Amino acid sequence: MEKSIRVLARGLQVIKAIRNQSPASLLQLHQATGLAKSTLLRVLNTLLQQGWVYRGLSDGSYRLCFRLHHLGDNLLAADALAEAAGPILDTLQADLLRPSYVAVRRGLAMEVIERTRKNRVVEAHPEVVGVQAEILRSAIGHAYLAFCSETEREEIIERIIAGGGESARMASDKVWLDQELHQVKRQGYSQRVARQWPAPAQDLCAIAVPVFIQGRVKACINIVWTEGSVEPAAIERSLYPRLREAADSLSSVLEDADAVI
Repeated sequence: MEKSIRVLARGLQVIKAIRNQSPASLLQLHQATGLAKSTLLRVLNTLLQQGWVYRGLSDGSYRLCFRLHHLGDNLLAADALAEAAGPILDTLQADLLRPSYVAVRRGLAMEVIERTRKNRVVEAHPEVVGVQAEILRSAIGHAYLAFCSETEREEIIERIIAGGGESARMASDKVWLDQELHQVKRQGYSQRVARQWPAPAQDLCAIAVPVFIQGRVKACINIVWTEGSVEPAAIERSLYPRLREAADSLSSVLEDADAVI
């Protein structure tokens, strides 16, 4: 038991040192903690594996992952959001006859935490709670990336690149990514065109907007439809304004209730 407590104490000591000096090199952490470099590397590797710390690709320095910066105010986020979102999604569905989902960031994916719960919708592609969409291959992911902080966005992109594969290739294309996110910020919403990115349901289109809590993006909400069932002009005329209204309503409900987000 004493050994376990000592290991935990060392981990917390390293986290504190990174927080104080971020970004921190191995030498800086060695000087700040007094831990032997071999011990320090073991602690850092554990923190990396558990997703509490990440190492920058460009400088090799260590930083705290975004979720650790805001651990205290994220404990009840998903439950509070899902509870507040249910009635809002149902009202949105009644107005537009399209399914909608609310999703939050889980690592390098966006996880659905609540969906339209009634069956009176045009499309028959209901996502289930818990489904995860890749950040770079979904409208909700692009909406999140465009409106999150620069620090969080850089962390996400670096981790995607480090993971390799097609997503890493996409994340490495800075020109494409910058253009995509600039367009999202300019128009206020992200858009998925059918067959644009590999997905289980290739005929789906969607737009998504961020949900802000106290000025920070905490989730994204979308509207989904099958290819050809919505005229392009209807997106700006009716879908986007109504979706933005729903997202703002969700923000207001949570802020008014003084929810822990």
